[in-house]
Amino acid sequence: MTNYAVLLGPNRYDFAVQLAAKYHLDPSQVLFGYLQVVSEVTGSDQPGDLHDPKVTKVINDRFDRFLKQRH
Repeated sequence: MTNYAVLLGPNRYDFAVQLAAKYHLDPSQVLFGYLQVVSEVTGSDQPGDLHDPKVTKVINDRFDRFLKQRH
């Protein structure tokens, strides 16, 4: 499973361009989609910690589904 956390770092645009090409999306769709997933997972009544491996796995799984449903 890919760790999409790179999309929160300084190289996010380069990675978004790669994902966009692979899934036939615009890089802005990739970045916005990732932020939506992160917000949904960490912004609930009991916020998740982005450094928690369980939270990271949920984010990666959901974002992977996001990309594949648009492909």
